[in-house]
Formats: sequence, structure tokens, C-alpha cells
Amino acid sequence: MSNRRFFSQLLITTLLTGIVLVFIHIFQPFAPYKMLSLVSLIFFTALTAGIYFAAAKAALSKDKNAFTRLVMLFTFVKMFLTGALIIGYHRIFNPADNYFLIPFFLTYIVFTTFETIFMSKLGKVKAR
Repeated sequence: MSNRRFFSQLLITTLLTGIVLVFIHIFQPFAPYKMLSLVSLIFFTALTAGIYFAAAKAALSKDKNAFTRLVMLFTFVKMFLTGALIIGYHRIFNPADNYFLIPFFLTYIVFTTFETIFMSKLGKVKAR
């Protein structure tokens, strides 16, 4: 997967997710959580770009296990950061309900699906 193709797909994914989030926030239960959705969208976009660069380098490595180790590391890091973001938001802003989780996890699922697709393509790249 070329950088150009990855970034065009990431841009499309980010824009479509942003449009869906704007639509969701029209409804009253989700309206107070626009900022969390924006932060989540930026967070997952940046994290996905970082994962891509590291995974592309690992996929070309002569060490056949480098890519697998990287996937495992990023899975753990992503879960930890996602949990920290949710717990931090809940403790700082003390939301009245749990509706903030729906747009957040929608964003999480979209970007995790996108990462799975591009990581499986990168995993098929042959080392030089």
C-alpha cells in the first residue's frame, strides 16, 4: 500500500466519520458531547497514521516477527489510550449520562476496522 493511497483512504474515512458524527450530534442526548467526538476523531486519525508508518517499516523488515510484535504492541497501546481517554473524560467532565460512549465507540470501531484492513494488506508485503 502506497503512502498516497493510505492517506487518501484515511482522509475519506475521517471525513465520512466526521459527517456521521455531525449528524449524530443533531440529536439532543448526544449534543453535549461534540468536543469529545472531535477529540476522538483527531486522536484516532493521528494514531492510525502513526500505526501506518511504523507498520509499513516493520512489514519491510527482514525480521519476520517484527510486524506481529508491532501489531500486538499497538493493540495494547490503543486499548490503554482509549481506556485512559474515556476514564479521563468521565472524571474531568462528570457527564450526566453515558451517551458520550456511543459516538466515541462508533469512531473507535470505524478506525479499528480501517486499521485491520490496511494492516492485513501491509502484512502481505514481502521483505526486501
